[in-house]
Amino acid sequence: MTAVWLPLAATVLAAALTWWCCIRPMARNRTCHATPAPGPKEELRAARQELQRLRDETTPPTDPTDRPETLNR
Repeated sequence: MTAVWLPLAATVLAAALTWWCCIRPMARNRTCHATPAPGPKEELRAARQELQRLRDETTPPTDPTDRPETLNR
């Protein structure tokens, strides 16, 4: 009978510690050793800035004939 109670007690203790240290703080709108994730507005703003930066970096040539040479063989 003791062989059943010891693993059961260890499992209950592990579940209680997990609840007390991680689940309970997160339920109270706090984090468990993690940084808060950025919201959708911040992610969208960052993506738009990145897109604008990429568009500014790669400007198309102003002269339409300014293309690489093609060799007719």
